[in-house]
Amino acid sequence: MPSPAAARLLRAYQTHASLAVGADSAPASAVAAYAVQGEIWGALVGRQRPHAWKVGAATRDALPTAAAIFPQRIALSPARFSHADFFGFGIEAEIALRFGRDLPARATPWTRAEILDAIASAHVAMELVDTRLADPEAAGPLWRLADNLLNGGLVLGDAIANWRDLDYASIHVRVLADGQPIAETVGRPPLDDIFYCLPWWLEHAGGARAGDIVTTGAWNGMHRVGLPAAVAVEFVGQGSATAEVR
Repeated sequence: MPSPAAARLLRAYQTHASLAVGADSAPASAVAAYAVQGEIWGALVGRQRPHAWKVGAATRDALPTAAAIFPQRIALSPARFSHADFFGFGIEAEIALRFGRDLPARATPWTRAEILDAIASAHVAMELVDTRLADPEAAGPLWRLADNLLNGGLVLGDAIANWRDLDYASIHVRVLADGQPIAETVGRPPLDDIFYCLPWWLEHAGGARAGDIVTTGAWNGMHRVGLPAAVAVEFVGQGSATAEVR
């Protein structure tokens, strides 16, 4: 029997009707919200272990948060999705990291050097933002956490050839919808360090396995896009990720 919060979110998925809730009805804690994430995963995916995640934090002083990304919502660029799969739609320009070897859970936290050594590749990525909540701001942070941190999917784009030595603060990042730029920035990596949340995430996820993917946060915000649309993110000189939602 699912918890009341999980049952309401599952009903939203099944009926494709947004859930109108306020913060007063949210899961009681972050622990409870993560438990709801797990219930939704079990109902929609099954018992398989997640192999892709999103992680981030509002500031370096804030506790990070994370959510597993449904395997049916992960695609390689150029990607295609159905309009009917989404409640609303937004996009974020991100960098995703793919692990090349296992980092199993252990009592001593993995060091930054060990984590970077285990990463096989970095990729331009586009997070697809979607929510089952009618008003995610009014619903509050615990409902948003329970609702997979508003994740709707992930498009994995070009590998970044020189990711270990890159000056991330100098990258020109562009977001486009139907061929028109809707955001352009220089620099602004999340928390000024795309690797910052990885030690916390490894502990939260119970370690990483070869092939796991983690996307590390938006570079220039979230951008709402009307559907249908062709969308893209570009890390100029490094690569791009594209998708069509029809």
